Amino acid sequence: MLTLPATLLLLSAAAAPVTLHEGLPKGFQADGKLDEWKQPPSLTMGAANQVAGSAKVASPADLSAKVWLALGPEGLAIAGEVLDDKVQLTNKKEINADHAEVWLSLPQPKLPPLAFINHVAENEVPTEAACAKVSEEDPAKCKAWWKQQTARRKQLQADLVTQYGLTPRGVVRYGLAGTVGAARYEPFPGGYRFEALIPMTSFPRTAQAPLKDVRVLVDLVDSDEGGAKQETFLSSSPQRKFGDASTFHAVTLKKPLRFGKWPELLEAALQVQPGASYAPGPDADSLQVWVNPAQPYQFVPEAQSPDVVQVDLGTVTSLGKVGDVELVLVAAEADGYGMNRWLVSRRGQAILKREGVRGDEVRATPRAPGLHLLQIYDGPSNPLGSGACGACPLVYFNHFTMDAKGQFSKAENLEGAGGMTGDPVEWTVSADLTRIEAFEVEENSKGDPGSKRLAARHTFDAKTGTYTSEKFAAPEESKVGEDTK
Repeated sequence: MLTLPATLLLLSAAAAPVTLHEGLPKGFQADGKLDEWKQPPSLTMGAANQVAGSAKVASPADLSAKVWLALGPEGLAIAGEVLDDKVQLTNKKEINADHAEVWLSLPQPKLPPLAFINHVAENEVPTEAACAKVSEEDPAKCKAWWKQQTARRKQLQADLVTQYGLTPRGVVRYGLAGTVGAARYEPFPGGYRFEALIPMTSFPRTAQAPLKDVRVLVDLVDSDEGGAKQETFLSSSPQRKFGDASTFHAVTLKKPLRFGKWPELLEAALQVQPGASYAPGPDADSLQVWVNPAQPYQFVPEAQSPDVVQVDLGTVTSLGKVGDVELVLVAAEADGYGMNRWLVSRRGQAILKREGVRGDEVRATPRAPGLHLLQIYDGPSNPLGSGACGACPLVYFNHFTMDAKGQFSKAENLEGAGGMTGDPVEWTVSADLTRIEAFEVEENSKGDPGSKRLAARHTFDAKTGTYTSEKFAAPEESKVGEDTK
């Protein structure tokens, strides 16, 4: 074998077909013995896998390998039998010892366009030069923002491609401290065997559920002289650009993997949010969503593009049941205007229907044809607080029903109070939803709450199944009406 100072051999699986076995071998343990691997190898590696620039492989005994890969809910199991005429498994710098490495990438979320949103429009900034047009107030500040966000977006995407080192002390996920999984190397005359488990909880985030598409790459490093620098290793593969997941092996699972306590909800929430992703594993009950946040009067960009919003799918509030159909409220979606909670009717974990209610309060009461529901908006007249009286307090109501099949009726809008002045509003709703009242609270000259005036009342009529509504005009409005007669 050719020997040079700091000799490094990097064998890449980039040119070889790969089989990813579904399900871990029965009795799998990362002990380096390989007895449980009954399937054919996932790939073989030899001189044909030589990376240009590294020392030549003289023969299979010089360096060759059989590698097994198996994926299950537990994670990715890797095993290998390596022929090597000079085994070096320990070194002060473990990256310079003989070892295997694995790259993983899963279907990624979609970045929203590089843009900033104000109360008028979404302003896309595809290039630095576009700042002169979309941010005329301060093009220089916009350009600095564009450079910062462009670099940040590249890093967000790079974080979704993970590299693991299989070392004698365990599996290392590069970029994180400590080990994330078990690994074991066992030498034998003429080579060594190894096994490792990359647990599902250390996989990169993904936008796909159920998970069926996986990209994987395996590297084998042979450092006979033990002096190779990490930089040499990182730049020595001509088959792919470093970290470029498009050149990894694409594998489609015959039996996709489902995750979380409520897989159907996770899958539905991802489907409507191209910028959402989750961390695979049994506790997959939250999302990260890439969104461009709306910010009123943002004519010079300040907000990040995208912002990373956390959505907790795990907090599920039950509002009632009709037979075996349950109605729950859960945060499931985020956009530039905030969080959108869903009303979800479900039978077990099967979603029957869903309805977005944003951050509004929802109350429910049992009454034919199933449940009567009242959605209550209590906030500024404009969600962003912009425009004429945009921050003025406003309350209004939507009434609808859910039947025994989990279907929602068309909502009926019920008038509330406010929206025209800066005075506070209040409301009351009876427990059985038969009486709804909205009030306007007049403030005195010092800004303290004064008298409370009834603005609207809605009374449920059991015979018609609808509300009888009454609107009460302010005294000034009544007087104006009389003067015009």
